[in-house]
Amino acid sequence: MDYAYGSGVMVIEKQTSRFYGMVFPMVKSAAIALMLLAACTPRAVQTTAVTATMDAYRATPEADSPAAGICASFKEATILIAIRAWQGNVPDPRCISVRADQNLIIQNSAPEAITFRLGRFQATIDPGETYAIEPAFGEYLAPGAHSLHIAPYGGPEIFLDSAK
Repeated sequence: MDYAYGSGVMVIEKQTSRFYGMVFPMVKSAAIALMLLAACTPRAVQTTAVTATMDAYRATPEADSPAAGICASFKEATILIAIRAWQGNVPDPRCISVRADQNLIIQNSAPEAITFRLGRFQATIDPGETYAIEPAFGEYLAPGAHSLHIAPYGGPEIFLDSAK
């Protein structure tokens, strides 16, 4: 039997008996399938790892401007939001306009634990406790309107004003 090798595929040129005539087409098909499978099998490839630090991530705003319309603003470097059992689950103020260099402290004045989420930060705060987000707003939020999600209550919008 003659064999020809090329491109990593074995090709059978000639059959020498009846038995081989029946078996070799199946073997040939199986061999080709195995070679194709081997060609598609992942191999060790040198890669360069690309990593992004959490400091580089800034949450995308939900809107360009706040739905509440007018937002309260504060000159202090740290914004304190006290969460209490709001009547009708409406926060006061409904919107807070912040600068990129300000940061946030959340104080739980409610009678039960609350869970908040803002950008990449999330935590449960027990009654009477506070949670400080040390990085400035501009380090984890992109400019625009973001929701400060507070369960089981509603939360205010945080509007990071790029013009400030």
